[in-house]
Amino acid sequence: MIPKAESQKDETITAETDQFEHREVKPHFINPFCFGEDFASWLKKEISALRDSGFSFSEIIQEDYGWGFWAWQGKNPFWVALSYVGDGPQEEPAQWVISVNYDPGLNLIKRLFHKPDGKALQNLRDHIRQAVTSNTAIRVVPPPRHGV
Repeated sequence: MIPKAESQKDETITAETDQFEHREVKPHFINPFCFGEDFASWLKKEISALRDSGFSFSEIIQEDYGWGFWAWQGKNPFWVALSYVGDGPQEEPAQWVISVNYDPGLNLIKRLFHKPDGKALQNLRDHIRQAVTSNTAIRVVPPPRHGV
């Protein structure tokens, strides 16, 4: 396992942007706040240079909380998730949370005995952070505070 301090470092990015759709509920959405399909597609394209260092990527996948895609480097599966912060269409600026985590899925053996490549995870997180912070239409903000 990745040491706890390393696995939690820079685990999420909270951003505000109106560059991506957050008003029109599409017929294929699982629920009325599954925005982020275009944001996930953009992000995957922005980090595609990681293929040169051995990464491969899945298609984007809709989840009940938003969208995501798998990024693999060798036997290391990482899940990149993008969630819209809100309960449906709202005015700007839209807020989004991006998380990047090692995720061996339901494979118990891998979950217990496989030590993920911490450098690969950090490389993926760094590329995602660079993609987001280098786009002037996106502003990184403090994470939302729930239950306060």
